[in-house]
Amino acid sequence: MKKPKRILKLSSLPFDIASHPSHDLTAVSNIEGEIIFLSLKDDISKLDTIQPHTDSCRRLLFSDTSLLSISSDKSFVVSDLETKKVQKKFTDAHENALYALCEVRDGKVFATGDDEGVIKLWDLRKEDPILMIQPEHSNFISSFSVDSTGSTLLAASGDGRLSVWNSRQRKLIARSDECDSELLTCDVVRANSKVVCGDGEGVLNIFTWDDWGDITDRVPIQEEVSIDSVLCYSEQVLVLGCMDGVIRATSLFPHTPLSHIGDHADNPIEAMCLSPDEEEILSVGHDYFVRAWPVEKLNEDMKKLSTQDSDDDSNDSEDGDSDSDSSEDEKPKKKKLKHISSKEIKLQESADFFSDLA
Repeated sequence: MKKPKRILKLSSLPFDIASHPSHDLTAVSNIEGEIIFLSLKDDISKLDTIQPHTDSCRRLLFSDTSLLSISSDKSFVVSDLETKKVQKKFTDAHENALYALCEVRDGKVFATGDDEGVIKLWDLRKEDPILMIQPEHSNFISSFSVDSTGSTLLAASGDGRLSVWNSRQRKLIARSDECDSELLTCDVVRANSKVVCGDGEGVLNIFTWDDWGDITDRVPIQEEVSIDSVLCYSEQVLVLGCMDGVIRATSLFPHTPLSHIGDHADNPIEAMCLSPDEEEILSVGHDYFVRAWPVEKLNEDMKKLSTQDSDDDSNDSEDGDSDSDSSEDEKPKKKKLKHISSKEIKLQESADFFSDLA
């Protein structure tokens, strides 16, 4: 088992970790509804702690001078980074527990998704959501992503479908066919030409922009091991946090497995982010630790990959970037979705933990 470069033990199970895009700020949320600000100087250490929620704080998002968070208590909160106080709170933002959060554009418009497939758009200058989308999905919204202009919002769901929305006109563009398994992550890559969704079966499902009906490729990563978290390290390289506790790196177009970054000793990976100086990958999982992993080996692998013959890239462009075990003429066989989602497993594990303490 690989050892992290640095490690910090927390007092409660963590749910998410995030770093500010332009300032030396990192925060981790936990099952108690707390947000803990971290110092990454020398050892990882705790700074301030705030508690904007009464239940699990599921997602964090830094935005300029604010930190946004959502919770299973149904609230959506904006906290001021300077004062560490709640700046704005939407107490009953949804009728159900919130699960996904994304900045759509301008640091003002954001999207939230809940356990029942409802999506809302928020303009933080207003008191109410500017759009509520009744469920186009029959299961939880697991992840969002947007294009570079903020005009297109993509939502992945536990029902195995991807929905695509025009965020400015506030209307549905398309909804994909049902994939083989629940979609747990969603990321726009390759200059807005591809969308990659990790699923509950350990497969990266790849959609081509404007061809939303079905996937155009699928890349198996680890059989029967769900991909629960994805970090876009570059336009070509994804870092994958998986249910078996292993953090894997892979290059796409063509698909080339790279280094194993680290592991959490069989504890599923919940979330990852780059450190503010981009020299480490920070991860949290179903244990009590924040781990920091060096990226030197990954950068070496990427350099080696960039020196290889570029003929494969040219061929991929001609045949639609297909580089896995399926072809244009043979679509992957559909199979019935599992009745128990990874989300439900995660929440049950947390509930079981606290029932054992009672």
